[in-house]
Amino acid sequence: MNSNGTLRAIVGARVSHVQGPQKVSHIAQHATGNKWADDNGAAVVGTFQDLDVSASVSPFERPDLGQWFKEENAHAWDVMVFSKVDRAFRSIADSVDAAKWFRDNGKMLVFAEDGLKLDYRPGTASASFEGMMAELFIFLGAFFGQLELARFKSRAKDAHSVLRQTDRWASGVPPLGFKTIGHPSGKGKTLDTDPEGKALLYDMAGKLISGWSYTRIANHYNETGVRTGLQKARLANGKKIKENPWTVFTVREAMTSLKTQGYKITTRGTKKGEPVLTPTGEMIRLAPATFDDATWAQIQEAVAKRAIAPRSKTVAHNKYLGVGYCKCGASLTQKFDKRVRASGKVGDLHYYLCGRSPKTCRGTLIRAEALDAIVEKLFLITFGDTEVTTRVFVPGEDYSHDLEMVKATIARLRRESDAGLIVSEADEAEYMQRMAALVARRTDLEAKPSRPAGWVNKGLGKTYREVWTEPSTDRQQVLKDAGVKFYLTSAKPLVMEIEFAKPDPNIGRSRTALHETFEAMTRNGVAAVDFTGADQMPKPIMGHTWHQPMEGAWVLTSDAIMAQLEARELKREEQLSEEWDWDGE
Repeated sequence: MNSNGTLRAIVGARVSHVQGPQKVSHIAQHATGNKWADDNGAAVVGTFQDLDVSASVSPFERPDLGQWFKEENAHAWDVMVFSKVDRAFRSIADSVDAAKWFRDNGKMLVFAEDGLKLDYRPGTASASFEGMMAELFIFLGAFFGQLELARFKSRAKDAHSVLRQTDRWASGVPPLGFKTIGHPSGKGKTLDTDPEGKALLYDMAGKLISGWSYTRIANHYNETGVRTGLQKARLANGKKIKENPWTVFTVREAMTSLKTQGYKITTRGTKKGEPVLTPTGEMIRLAPATFDDATWAQIQEAVAKRAIAPRSKTVAHNKYLGVGYCKCGASLTQKFDKRVRASGKVGDLHYYLCGRSPKTCRGTLIRAEALDAIVEKLFLITFGDTEVTTRVFVPGEDYSHDLEMVKATIARLRRESDAGLIVSEADEAEYMQRMAALVARRTDLEAKPSRPAGWVNKGLGKTYREVWTEPSTDRQQVLKDAGVKFYLTSAKPLVMEIEFAKPDPNIGRSRTALHETFEAMTRNGVAAVDFTGADQMPKPIMGHTWHQPMEGAWVLTSDAIMAQLEARELKREEQLSEEWDWDGE
């Protein structure tokens, strides 16, 4: 009690499931507790509210209520007020534990609507007949609550067992890409395609197939604020949502689980994640498949690649991984070194070289800044003014499943009519109204075109030059998307082969004038070009010859190709000579 002798009360509520703002049970519980406090001259000094908390959770472990049992808070109140016994506990064991704590700490526990209280405050007759009867009734209330909970669980389990072998949706949040609708039979619910969720799944699949990792996809959706199905359901019910809901697991599950293809999946137990099978061994379809078989197979191939070759940990990001290679075919790896400068300061050096193990190719060690400058210059010359495009999977239009469901509903209504279930004028009017709407819906679906799904290129409104200069740009991914690869033969002199993407309308890569230039150089025997500006001829390479067409530039030609070209030219000159003689000139 406070200095005035007034009881200090804490009033609270517990609700197992909050189903939106229309749920007012917890508000009513608080009102009941406050009324008891006013009627009994108690001062409310605190509240607790556990929403979405089952009664099976011990009172001491509940998020909000449990704080008041801690030693640092227990001294601040005298009486705890619930509206009913089942709001506090539905377990005899929990009720006994709670009663012991209240007795040991000299507190009072009140159940306002039930008219029961346990008063263990010092100086009260807690051992009186009235007190013992109150304990008995509270324990009985907990017993009946526990019995009711067990019956509810049993009924729910039986209902789920019956629904398990049907194409009906039992309960819960639908998988991504689907929504709940009325079952054509008129009983219960089933699933149908959710256009918004389906479009998200297509976007996710497109990113996965084009090379995005699970982590990159999850981070992208978190950064752009894309909602998961669970988030949408919680918001619709007025509940809080957590930030960054997308994880590697949620992305991988969406891309691998058969529920994405509309099949019923086991959600718990040892077979969690496996499809539910009928007695004949067939999978149960709840809704239309999100992807056609070919696209689903392509997705699983992309998934398999990530399972076979998971990302390895590296000390520092290798921006040329998947882009830069040695002439032997091994990826370029990084090397970091330190050097003491003339000033005495230690400088960090960054190199790239052949990554073959255990022995690397000689002559491939190149400074990172020099390689960066060359790659950037050649890339921007080739792709700088080209618009960046991305692959977008456009969903197909297939209304066959919707049409079948409408036809099934029409057939059911006709059977009800034939069975004489439509007896009154009101029944007849309702029947005609529903039938007219269904027939109109059927006509509309039959008239809609069927279009297969496919990939299209979507321009992003920026050139590669603009994207390249943005601080947030992942240049490694830009090079990969553009299909750029280079093969380092020698660092001194610099000899490297640049491979640009070939034109492919399916993946949005473009061909530029530089492609023709490099191909023409190759056809004419040019193997490499050295623009380092050295006056001295680079190191000789067997089977090749260096030429200096201009100051500061050296061109390496293949002796074999040049010999072929000379032989071809000689033969052509002989043919022209023969044609000249034949004309009598």
